[in-house]
Amino acid sequence: MIKEITRSLSARLVAVFFLTSLVYGFGSIYAVSKVRETDYLREIVGSHISLHADLVLKEIGTPPDPDKAKAIVDRIPVDIRISSPGFDWSSDPGFPDLASIPFGPIAYLGLDDKSSKDIESWSRGLERVRFARFQGHIFAELKEGPNVVVFASPRLAESPPPDYTGVVMVLLSLLVLSGCFLAVRWLVRPIKWIQAGTSRIGQGDLDYRIETSRRDDLGDLAAGINHMADDVRDMLEAKRQLLLAISHELRSPLTRAKVALEFLDDDQVKRNLLDDIREMERLIADLLESERMNVGHTTLQRSLVDLCAMLSGLIRDEFQEQQAGRIDLKLPAGAVVREVDEVRLRLVAKNLIENALRYTPVDAARVEVVLTVKPGMVVLQIRDHGPGIAREHLPKISQPFYRADPARSRSTGGLGLGLYLARRIAEAHNGSLVVESEVGHGTLVTVTIPDFVAAQDVL
Repeated sequence: MIKEITRSLSARLVAVFFLTSLVYGFGSIYAVSKVRETDYLREIVGSHISLHADLVLKEIGTPPDPDKAKAIVDRIPVDIRISSPGFDWSSDPGFPDLASIPFGPIAYLGLDDKSSKDIESWSRGLERVRFARFQGHIFAELKEGPNVVVFASPRLAESPPPDYTGVVMVLLSLLVLSGCFLAVRWLVRPIKWIQAGTSRIGQGDLDYRIETSRRDDLGDLAAGINHMADDVRDMLEAKRQLLLAISHELRSPLTRAKVALEFLDDDQVKRNLLDDIREMERLIADLLESERMNVGHTTLQRSLVDLCAMLSGLIRDEFQEQQAGRIDLKLPAGAVVREVDEVRLRLVAKNLIENALRYTPVDAARVEVVLTVKPGMVVLQIRDHGPGIAREHLPKISQPFYRADPARSRSTGGLGLGLYLARRIAEAHNGSLVVESEVGHGTLVTVTIPDFVAAQDVL
């Protein structure tokens, strides 16, 4: 879950917005604090507080008059306590003891020496004014000689209203972030459509089209991918038609040539020409099959096949007795039944065994063909004892038309399609083909075919 959130583009954008708002908020607080610390602001605020204290003290009188203080209490929602030598009065009996109230100056009105000298006419008045926050009320203390007047706001009999500022700010922040997330989510929603669409198109569903209801850059991208899918489908269809044409146009004259050869009197010439025609037919068949397998959504004709019986029949039917004697077939005890494309898997084994026999000297050890059953897969290994393949050729050896030996002749192989076709068939079964070789020590080809699991079996 956390990994999905961190990979989400919308979550990342919201995180960027959130960090930006934090930087902006702390920057604003810092700027305000800097402004509050300027002498100009101190002078304005300080002079107003000093003037207000003078006016209040003059209205109450010196010494303070309780009646005048009560008149102030009747006009505005505050409580007052007067403390003078030998006299103590408060508008509310529950007024707290003055010694328990943590009075102190306003911190940000502290003035430097220069400012104190310039405005000492009113800055001295601030020495008699102190403030405190106590028991949910704000207290202001004014001193005039031995007389002390303390104001409490709001009235002590009134419960101070609850301060929901923090809660409101948190809820407002969550609301804004939720709005940002939903907006970003809506903006990047086509990315999910595009991701799903490209996955289905890549798997071969060329008739699938991505929704293009949005009129923005992502909508244009989806429309472009749909147009690309149209072009790819048309190209594949043209390629399929070309393959059909090649199959028909090349095989037909070859068939006619084979019929014509039957009328030749020279048996040696007839055999040589028939061998050439059969080689051309195999080449055409390999080319057509490799092109079909090169299409990512090639459909395999799966059926339940006994792989042990398939390999035994292949060696018996496809290889002459002399060649079969050079093959050491090792099979597990009992039948190995798997759901595979028998025709294509048989072609893999045939091509690999033919390659191994071609490059293994007659007087060398026999070619090893080993079928092994492992958890969730079967492994077919063909080992020859030929000259081996140089290390630099191994990464390219299964590419089409690539051969480590550039000299192409009937004795050394065809056009280099055997390994390529075998690899494509293995990959179509969701398996793999790996070639291991060392010069002078032969070659080992390993084909891995995982057990087929149908979609309904997964569900």
